[in-house]
Amino acid sequence: MELDLETFLTTLYVMVDDLYHSHVCPQMPPHGGPAPQLADSEVLCLGLAAQWRSGVPWKSERGCLRYLRKHHQALFPGLTSQSAFNRRFRRLWGAFLILQAAVAEQLVTPQECEIIDGVPVRVAHGARSFHPGWLAEIARIGKGGNDRYFYGLHLLLCVSSGGIAAGWTLASANVQERWLAELLLSARAGAPQLVGPQDPTTAAPRLEPPSDWVGPAQACGPRSGKPVAADLGFTGADWWAHWAHDYGVEVVTKPHPAPRALTHWFSSLRQVVETAFSHLCESFGLQYPGAHTRWGLMTQVAAKLAAYNLGIWINRALGRPDFAFATLIV
Repeated sequence: MELDLETFLTTLYVMVDDLYHSHVCPQMPPHGGPAPQLADSEVLCLGLAAQWRSGVPWKSERGCLRYLRKHHQALFPGLTSQSAFNRRFRRLWGAFLILQAAVAEQLVTPQECEIIDGVPVRVAHGARSFHPGWLAEIARIGKGGNDRYFYGLHLLLCVSSGGIAAGWTLASANVQERWLAELLLSARAGAPQLVGPQDPTTAAPRLEPPSDWVGPAQACGPRSGKPVAADLGFTGADWWAHWAHDYGVEVVTKPHPAPRALTHWFSSLRQVVETAFSHLCESFGLQYPGAHTRWGLMTQVAAKLAAYNLGIWINRALGRPDFAFATLIV
């Protein structure tokens, strides 16, 4: 079953409005003044819809608002100007984290383990041709992806073995991925920090933590108590012992050499996270989010991952394959 655009927007709004009142609203700080013309749940719905890149007649958030203002104003009669919407959208960035977590709670089964891996989030095409004012305080040149070198940041994503986004964090592209895992696992344990393995004789950190930006800790997700599978970039007996002892998390990578059945199992897990990255880049525009500020980038990434989880939920409700984002909207 496929949805026309108006039915999709209506479905998305109903789901978001229910989640807003059950999960987001109780955590929102009280504020005075008259009620805005565009309700928070409408802002969240529009912010999520604007992340879609498959089956929709827009390729950007600005294009989404422009199209809806012209063709579907009746669905959102209080639709504001672009600048006013952007302010509301960024103010609600934490709500996207709550939505992502609420959907994951509904979809992830107790039998699933978790997988972590990193993907480049590019600020501009190429490593050297970039606008110096865009995210200049956090974007760096790093290695990753098919382009090898890129200018931007690394996203570390934690997904369930069913492909549901469970937590994430960002760092400048030149930060080694173990430090992103350090923040994610320590934040889940209740004390976000960048410490790394310690010398057993002196209890002093063995490694200097990165000087470039790593964050946000709020996006790391709840502690699951499940093993976390990772690729060989997270190998290191001292790191494993540190994560297990200090944060209570067992991180496992494929041993070498490994039995054929174990190799196949790790390959299947690797395919899950690669599939998630592929759809996040192709159907939700993760590869080039187009943000110009750190706050804007965090909001866009949070919205994309919440939209990704909601897309899986809608597909399951319609009896469709989980990752059939490209054919969901006619």
